[in-house]
Amino acid sequence: MEFDVIEPQLPEQEHLDGRLEKRIQRLKGILHTYKHAKIARDVLIEISNLSERTSSLQDFYKEVHLLLKKIIAADNFYVASLCPLTEDIELIFFIDEEKPNRDLIKLENISELLKLGLTGYVIRTGQTLLCDRAKFKEMIAANEVKQVMDPLVNVWLGTPIIRGEQVLGALVVQSYQQGVTYSDSDIELMKFICQHIAGVSERIEHQHSMEQAITIRTNELIHTHNELKQEITERIQAEKLHKTLFEIASLCHDDLDDEHFYQKLSKILKQFLGDGNCYISLYDPENHSLFFPFCAQDDKNKQVMPKQRPFSDGLTEYLMKCEQALLLDKSDLSHLVEDKQIYQNMDCCPIILDISQWMAAPLYIDNQINGVLALYHSNPDIEYHESNLELLNFVAQQIAIAIERKRAAGIMQQNYQNLEREVKRRTSELAKANRELKKEITLRRKMELQLIYDANHDPLTGLPNRAMFMERLEQAISHIQRHPERQFALMFIDLDKFKRVNDTLGHIEGDRFLIETSDRLKMCVRQNDTLGRLGGDEFVVLLDSIQSPLDAIEIADRILQLLSNPYMLSGKKFYSSASIGIAISSTETEETEKLLRSADHAMYQAKAKGRGRYEIYQSPH
Repeated sequence: MEFDVIEPQLPEQEHLDGRLEKRIQRLKGILHTYKHAKIARDVLIEISNLSERTSSLQDFYKEVHLLLKKIIAADNFYVASLCPLTEDIELIFFIDEEKPNRDLIKLENISELLKLGLTGYVIRTGQTLLCDRAKFKEMIAANEVKQVMDPLVNVWLGTPIIRGEQVLGALVVQSYQQGVTYSDSDIELMKFICQHIAGVSERIEHQHSMEQAITIRTNELIHTHNELKQEITERIQAEKLHKTLFEIASLCHDDLDDEHFYQKLSKILKQFLGDGNCYISLYDPENHSLFFPFCAQDDKNKQVMPKQRPFSDGLTEYLMKCEQALLLDKSDLSHLVEDKQIYQNMDCCPIILDISQWMAAPLYIDNQINGVLALYHSNPDIEYHESNLELLNFVAQQIAIAIERKRAAGIMQQNYQNLEREVKRRTSELAKANRELKKEITLRRKMELQLIYDANHDPLTGLPNRAMFMERLEQAISHIQRHPERQFALMFIDLDKFKRVNDTLGHIEGDRFLIETSDRLKMCVRQNDTLGRLGGDEFVVLLDSIQSPLDAIEIADRILQLLSNPYMLSGKKFYSSASIGIAISSTETEETEKLLRSADHAMYQAKAKGRGRYEIYQSPH
C-alpha cells in the first residue's frame, strides 16, 4: 500500500523576513526615541544645574550651546539682547559654522539689521517663531520683516527671552542643511532654556548689583577708615599743637626773668619738635647785633652756635630781609652763597655746609621783624614740607606774641607807679572838668528850653503864638477827621478900644492892658482848651471836644462878661469890650486857614452889629 506524504503549509520565508525587519526597525525607533529622551532629560537637568552654579552669562551660553548640540541642530547659535534704555539689539553670544558670518557681531549697524529681521520680529512680538524659506518669503510679502536673512539658511528658530512681561532678547538656532527641521519638543526645549537664561541673567544682575554695592560700600568704609585715621592723626597733632601753644601763652603770665623765660620756652619747643636742631634769634637794636636766647642741637652737630654776633648778611638776616617764612634745601643754600646774597661780609657758618634743609619763620615783635625761629637737619631721610612750614610759622607767631607780652609786662611794671600817679592827677582834673561840664550842660539845656518856649509863645503875654496855635489847630482837624463824631470850636477875639489906649495912654499901658486881658481870658477857658495871641489885640481860643455849639456860646458869654469889667490904667478906670467870632468844626473841615477866616468873618459880623457881642459863622451853602 502506498501512502502520500503531505508537507506542512509554512508561511513564505520572505514574508516572515519582512515582518521581522519591520519589527526590528520599530524597536530601533523606539530605542532611538528613548535614547533621545534620556539625552534630552540629561541635557535639561544639566542646564538646570548649570543655571544655578554659573557666574557668567558667557560661560552659561557656551555650556548651553554644547549641551543643545547633543539633541538638536544647534551648530549655528546666537543670543540677542535688547537694551531697555536705547532699545538697541546686540549679539552678546554668536557661533556660526559659515565663516563669512563670524564677523556679523562686529558690524556697526547690527542693531538696525536685527530689528528689521526675524530676530527683531521675535523681540517685538514676544512670540516664538519657526521659519523656513517659504514662510520667510510670506513674511517679507506681508511687510513683517525685511530681506536681511542669510539666503543660505534653510530653517530658523527663535524664542523670546522673557522675564515677567518684559522681553529681554531672543535665543536663536538656525541650520544651513537641507532636510533639517525643528519639532515641537525642540521649541519647548528652547523655551525652557530661555526661562533659565532669564533667571540666570536676573540672578547674575542681582549678584552684580550686590557685588557693586558691596564694592561701593567697601570703598566707602575704606575711605571713611582713612579719613578717621587722618582725623585721628590731625587731632593728635592738633592736641599737641594746642598744648604747646597753651604752654607758650602761659609763659606770659609767669613772673620770670629772661633767663628762666627762655629756659622754659626751650623745654616746650623740645617737647613739640623733638630732639632736632632749632634756634631762636633776636635782634638787639642798641648793639645792632643778633643774640640767641634758645638753641637746641642734636648730637651730630659738633659746632656750637654763638650766644651773640654782629648783625651782618647771614641766613638769619636774609630771612629778616625777605620778611616771610622760608623752606630751603641744600641746593637753595648753595645758590644763595653763589649769588652772593649771604655770607659775603662774614664767615660762612660751618653748620650751613652740612644742612640738608633749613626752615624758618620771622618773629613779628612790636609790628616789625625782630627775630627768627629756625629748624634745620642734615638727615637725608627727613623731609620738611609746606605744611611743616605753615605750622612753624604759626608757632613763631605765638612765640613772638609771648616775647612781646613778656617785654610789655616788664615795661608795664616799670610804668605802673607813674601811671597810677598820672591817673590820680587826671582823675581829679577830670572830676573838676565833669562838674564844670555838667553846669554848662544844665545851662545850655535851660537855654534850649527857653528858646523853644520863646519860639512858640508870645513874649508879652506868654500865650501860644500864631505858629504854636496853628499847630494845635491842625492837630484838632486831624483828630476829628479820624473821629467824625467829635467837634471843636474856634473863637476869634478882637478887643475894642485897644487903639485908643495906645494913643492916649501910651504903649506901656497898652501892654498892661493886653496882659490883664490875657489873664482874664485864661480864667474863662477850660484846662484842655488852647488860648493864643495872634498879634496886636487879636486873641484866639481853640475849644477842644465840645458837645454842641452851646458850649462855645457859654464860654463866649463868660469872656464878654469878664472883659466888660473896668481896667485900672494910669490910675483911671477904663472900660473895654470885645467882638467874638465863632466857627464850629464839621466833617468837611480840612484847612486851618479856612477855619480861621470863617471865625474872623464871624468876628467882623459881630463888630458890625455893635461890638461887645459874638457871632457864630454860618456857611453860605
